[in-house]
Amino acid sequence: MAWLVNSRKQEILERIESCLEVDTPTAKGIQKRMYLNLGVTVAEFLRMPHMKDQEVRDLISYQNAELVPEDRKFIALVAHTGNWEILAATTPFFGYGNMNVVVKSLKPEKFNEWLCKVRSRWGTKYHDRHGSSRSLLRVLKTKEPLGFVLDQNTKVNMGIFVNFFGKPACTSDGLAQLAAISGYTILPVFCRRDTQTLKLIVEVGEAIRGPEDRSESEILRVTQECTDKLETFIRKYPDQWIWMHRRWRTQKPE
Repeated sequence: MAWLVNSRKQEILERIESCLEVDTPTAKGIQKRMYLNLGVTVAEFLRMPHMKDQEVRDLISYQNAELVPEDRKFIALVAHTGNWEILAATTPFFGYGNMNVVVKSLKPEKFNEWLCKVRSRWGTKYHDRHGSSRSLLRVLKTKEPLGFVLDQNTKVNMGIFVNFFGKPACTSDGLAQLAAISGYTILPVFCRRDTQTLKLIVEVGEAIRGPEDRSESEILRVTQECTDKLETFIRKYPDQWIWMHRRWRTQKPE
């Protein structure tokens, strides 16, 4: 239905063509499969309140889970790939710690309350992005893992510019700053859907070396390395990312 009614299909198509340097038929295939994944993701989210334990185990599998630190002191570098909602929600279910994630509150308030209830079913904790810095610093003291989404556009006064698909993209430096403060391990944790079975696979990557200090150069290095990891994953599984997001909306000042 979203595919049929979306008036921005041409804009999204051109974005895919430009970033991946593919022809129009290839880009159209990626776009259609992206919408298919989103449709299944919505259905899974609506199903989440009623999922049985075995259903969760059958739906999700982890690759390289041994890379997750035993002390659970890690920041998960995540993105809007696969089913990011169920990835965050089920982290405690699989024994990887009481995950904490920053989210944007939605309106109306009743809908937001229901959303938070569904998301926190298995113990994941969600923090409103307004005033989240203080609450996340408290989380670091409790030695609980954090999930940080790094694939969204950020305003100039809230981020730094890094290279993403060959274009400057304004990106939050929050992940790098939190890693510098806490000494937590940074782990790429990306979710994708098997196009044949429609089941979810969570890929845990090798740790990214955290900042040596909070200098501009170190924060930039880590943010760029995290963005590079994300780009590599998207290039490998291009239909798993939400290409409709206007990732490069904030322009770099001249």
